[in-house]
Amino acid sequence: MTRGLWMVLSASFRESPRLALSCLAETVGRLLTAAIPLFLGLFAAGAIAADRRQMVLALLALVAATGVQNLLQLIGTNARIALMERVGFSFDVQVAELVAKAPTLEHLETPDYLDRTQLLRDAEGVLGGAFNRLLNIVNHFAYAAGVLIVAASADWRLLLLVVVGLPRLLATRWTNRWGHAAEEQSAEPGRLCKHLLDLVTSPAGAAEARVFGLQSELRRRIRAGVVAWQAPVVTIARKQGLLSAALSTIFFGAAIGVLAWMTYDALHGRTPVSALVVAVAAVSGLETVSTIVTNAVLDTTRLLRNVSRFVWLQDYTRRTTGDGTALAPERLSVGITLERVRYRYSGAKADAVADVDLHLPAGSVVALVGENGTGKSTLVKLLTGMYQPTSGRVLVDGADLAAMEPVAWRSRLSGAFQDFADFELVVREAVGLGDLPALDDEARIRQAVRAGSADEVLSALPSGLATQLGTTWDDGVELSGGQRQRLAIARGMMRRRPLILVLDEPTSALDATAEHELFERYADAAREARSVGAVTILVTHRFSTVSVADLIVVMDQGRVTEVGTHTELLAADGQYAELFELQARAYRLS
Repeated sequence: MTRGLWMVLSASFRESPRLALSCLAETVGRLLTAAIPLFLGLFAAGAIAADRRQMVLALLALVAATGVQNLLQLIGTNARIALMERVGFSFDVQVAELVAKAPTLEHLETPDYLDRTQLLRDAEGVLGGAFNRLLNIVNHFAYAAGVLIVAASADWRLLLLVVVGLPRLLATRWTNRWGHAAEEQSAEPGRLCKHLLDLVTSPAGAAEARVFGLQSELRRRIRAGVVAWQAPVVTIARKQGLLSAALSTIFFGAAIGVLAWMTYDALHGRTPVSALVVAVAAVSGLETVSTIVTNAVLDTTRLLRNVSRFVWLQDYTRRTTGDGTALAPERLSVGITLERVRYRYSGAKADAVADVDLHLPAGSVVALVGENGTGKSTLVKLLTGMYQPTSGRVLVDGADLAAMEPVAWRSRLSGAFQDFADFELVVREAVGLGDLPALDDEARIRQAVRAGSADEVLSALPSGLATQLGTTWDDGVELSGGQRQRLAIARGMMRRRPLILVLDEPTSALDATAEHELFERYADAAREARSVGAVTILVTHRFSTVSVADLIVVMDQGRVTEVGTHTELLAADGQYAELFELQARAYRLS
């Protein structure tokens, strides 16, 4: 709790100490508002005593308090609006940095993480408005304290109404529980709604929706998703409304009784009329006290709940970043070794990679083969540090990969991945991003384009490297899947002398003949990189293209079943030979 409140305060004062202090003008204004019944009582007492001087002073005090209160309200409101935007932007930047800083990709595939970040997105502006909410809390308590002081100075019986208002405060235990449960229940449906909306508003999704006549079905699902998303919120609002109405009825029933009691005493001269005037003016304020304190508690809970999610994100990033500080080697002399490596996805019942013992020699070209879903891409993510093993170790020249600084290790990697990014930039940048220091080196970029066999793609573009990608931009062009993939491969060829070059299903959009030609070119380039002991990993489910590899690793159901050269595995007449023959027969028939 203390950490969350301090985070909000420090962020606000860090952005602008002047604005943060100016916001407190509202607090002073709220205290003046609470004192207004007191001035009305003094005016009434002066009127009864025919004391014009007291009447004038009370009236002047009332006018002055109202005017000053409005001025302070204006100053404080303007300050808080200006500060909200700054603090909101600051928190948004921090959230983006934290998400990007996490060294692995596991969090982006974990339902719990995605639900928590969805709650942060659903509460967009809450972190930015955290100081605003904190100010509301301070103002609420200041006003409540002022009303109580005025009420106590008028007549002790008014404090009975405070006691009657306590159930509203005690009820916050239920409303807090309801609110937390509603937020948790709405997280997953909210994520589903976002996915469906993105689906129907993207060109690819919209095309399939029209071809398959899915509009009505998608509308139905979106409608059902929105209902499931908002149903918990509507339910809690209904329950809170009924509870508030019941508590208000009890309060005003008690207030009528107290005022009748005071009126009786005033008629018999036992209570000053001025006290009765203050009581009448303060009743609504007293009813507001319980509501204000309740809202302040609820605001505090919501603030801490949302800030706690931000704190959780900080802690998660810090925890997953690890404490590795070792630098990556300049070259590989032994290679990469996996010792009893096991990995299981969050919530899965079986391992995606199970007890893998494997050595990838320095300077070798390694092909990972197997049918779809056998764990090839998962193994690649473990080798590149995108995933952390559930158990076991990945050793780089005998040193534990977990002990290395993640950024330093990744600076020695390159490749084209199965789920490649589609950068809607000019081609020069879309390829050059593979090595940021060489982003403006056109010679290097053209060399990478040739290495990635993207020459034909480049020659077909209207402005060559200066062509804007993406039809949503002026003069932008739309590439085919195969063209986008070749540019992704070229991007992976930008970085020179990587220790690991990964080509994970990089040619899935190409036919087998084109893939074989490309793999031969990659293998030739990889052998040239043996000066630094680089390991090139080719991942494919097509067995006909991997004969160029020095070492072939066959995977099945997360396990390594065979290791050897193409000739050795064919001679062994095992799973590789069987699958190779099946695919070869299928290609001959086609």
